[in-house]
Amino acid sequence: MQHIAKFLKTSNKATLDEIYIQNNILTINTLFKMSAGKFMHSYETNQLPSHCNQYFQSMLTVHKYPTRLACSKTFFLPRVNSSQGQCSLKFIGPKVWSEIPDRIKFRSCFEFKHLYKNYLLSGLLSANQQKEFV
Repeated sequence: MQHIAKFLKTSNKATLDEIYIQNNILTINTLFKMSAGKFMHSYETNQLPSHCNQYFQSMLTVHKYPTRLACSKTFFLPRVNSSQGQCSLKFIGPKVWSEIPDRIKFRSCFEFKHLYKNYLLSGLLSANQQKEFV
């Protein structure tokens, strides 16, 4: 552990979350969100193969009248009846996409990846700071 701590420029007493934050590394959970977010960005910008074009349903097609969700270019979150369904990309993709701020969603691919990673890292930082106060 000492060799790793020297490599990552951290003290031996640093928590894992602190090490991730100090070295701009995403945790497993945030890496998963990052992957789902990149997939949804590729879907939104039509960069996926054509057989993926109808995988998600836009909120514009769900309601016949304008809603706040439809105006923000979100996707319909399907109902699922099991925990297995909640793990599917058809459910996770729209859920993750709805959590991404609009200022990040509609950027170029490179900008999106950079800004979204920073957004996720800032969430780790604020969660870590909240743990210190509890």
